[in-house]
Amino acid sequence: MGFSLPINKMNPVVSGLIYFAAVMLLLWPLQYLSAKRFSKLINFDALVEFKEDEIKLNHNITNTTEIHNWNWVNTIDIKKDKIWLTLNEARPFAVSIPKSKLTQSEIDFFKSKMA
Repeated sequence: MGFSLPINKMNPVVSGLIYFAAVMLLLWPLQYLSAKRFSKLINFDALVEFKEDEIKLNHNITNTTEIHNWNWVNTIDIKKDKIWLTLNEARPFAVSIPKSKLTQSEIDFFKSKMA
């Protein structure tokens, strides 16, 4: 748009940057709100057990069990108030665990798995 409809006879590159910034100012809040809404709609139906050599997901609705090894977890990030597990999935997926719901030994367990 910067080349085809320059703003007030400005340089097309500058005009393009202004158009880009305007579109981003519209899209970023929409993307943020959409992600917040989506996260509230997701109903995770499983109980997860973290063991030394495996991760076990017991799905409540379908009564199925999945067992994964720790290679299923791509990264573990320990932040101030949460532990984030990023999974090796085709579609990026992360699990957030509030530290307030964990004991110190459970937090230490995740720290040991980071290494």
